[in-house]
Amino acid sequence: MPAELPSTWMLYLDGPALGPYNMAKDAYCLERAVALGCPALRLYRWSRMTMSVGRTQKVEREIDLAACRREGIDMVRRETGGRAVLHGSDLTYSLCAPLRPPFKGGVMDIYREVSRVFVRFFTGLGKSPQVKEYTTRERADQASPICFSTPSAFEILLDGKKIVGSAQRLQTAGVLQHGSIPLAPQEELLARLFLGASAGDISAQMTDLHNQGIMPGLGLDELQNRLVAAWAEIMGVSFQDAPWDERDEQAVRKLESRFPLMDYPS
Repeated sequence: MPAELPSTWMLYLDGPALGPYNMAKDAYCLERAVALGCPALRLYRWSRMTMSVGRTQKVEREIDLAACRREGIDMVRRETGGRAVLHGSDLTYSLCAPLRPPFKGGVMDIYREVSRVFVRFFTGLGKSPQVKEYTTRERADQASPICFSTPSAFEILLDGKKIVGSAQRLQTAGVLQHGSIPLAPQEELLARLFLGASAGDISAQMTDLHNQGIMPGLGLDELQNRLVAAWAEIMGVSFQDAPWDERDEQAVRKLESRFPLMDYPS
């Protein structure tokens, strides 16, 4: 494999899909990125309202599973860590990359590198994003079962509120970091789904592109284009559509069994 990452990275722009497929495709894209020595950026959506929960998160203690069933919310477990994220009214991204510069460092170094992209992205949307660094102890002290109520290592804030929720898994040869940008308000629904949560508290901690006056005026296609452009500018690379054929599709379908929808008690 070449010593340096290529200057052209793979790009996946995917339409809505169910939770197991989305998680399986992220896993497959990581395998492919490591095998080819080429990072990949994937932007995607969800065909049903879905809660993705962290790899070791204790859902029974934190999430009202009966409420999730009543609301028709699917639930899938990620292979990354972090806290629960509600998908369906968001734009989700994933970065899959071999461990080479600029992704050669540890977890915090990679979070810092990716935060630069989102600062550029939101600046280009006419906002004044802030990056707030939290220590491990600060994050533990303020931990919540809700991703957008839990501080990130390099948190992206608009008007003092969290706008990007990310999770990461560092492996021997590669890194998967994926995250969510809410397009519309979620606090009322989140308050119904999490034990002991209140819409007021959640609203004080997170924001979305509708409340920021960005959506729906800016279309989803343009939003994606601007996010890709921010990645390209900050990383100094270009993107090309990743090759995809029936063999790739079959490989993803086989991986779906690793990410089954979670059962709710009757």
